[in-house]
Amino acid sequence: MRHHSLKIGLVAVALAAVTAGCSTPPVVGTPGPQSNGVAADGKLPSGAPHVANPLDTTRGQSAPCNVLTQAQISSLGIVATGKPTTDPTGPGCNWSDTSTIPLLMTIGTGFITASKGGLSSLYVQAESLKKAGGYFAPVDPIQGFPAVLYGQLDDRKDKTNPGCGLAVGVSDTLQFTVSVDTTTAHQQFDPCAIAKKVADMVMTNLKAGS
Repeated sequence: MRHHSLKIGLVAVALAAVTAGCSTPPVVGTPGPQSNGVAADGKLPSGAPHVANPLDTTRGQSAPCNVLTQAQISSLGIVATGKPTTDPTGPGCNWSDTSTIPLLMTIGTGFITASKGGLSSLYVQAESLKKAGGYFAPVDPIQGFPAVLYGQLDDRKDKTNPGCGLAVGVSDTLQFTVSVDTTTAHQQFDPCAIAKKVADMVMTNLKAGS
């Protein structure tokens, strides 16, 4: 079982993709100090961007397999039906592609509601992640919401099982994450590009009330 993403316990939607077995959605561990103070540059004390207009994810959390439609899953080249996951961090859903052997790719979604860290939980760990061989890199917002690429292990260009983790802050206290792990059969794809595409799909559905 390969865990490409870290378990850092923050509130998140985790879109985790799994290869050759199972994988856990990117979780988030120790939330950073929270404060209502927002700096003039629009950042929280942790350095994470402030989310001025939080997104209501209530329906998505109650039905996590609905955050992606079957048509969207198919458009990613995945042949799978979503299966709810049971994780102490929150509700989730996995789509495992078993159309060929070995397993090509699994995409999972999950709301990690065990803590209230939001993206701050990742920002306070940015340097420690990079020093430990992982990665942390803010990217362009996903439909107006702040996002970062992150992982405990930097396997974005791995020759055997490339993977990528993405976290999107939907409020100052809640985030969802996307994790994509692929096999060599999918190496023609950029795992981080896939993660961004999946996150964009999820955001569209969450905004529509899914």
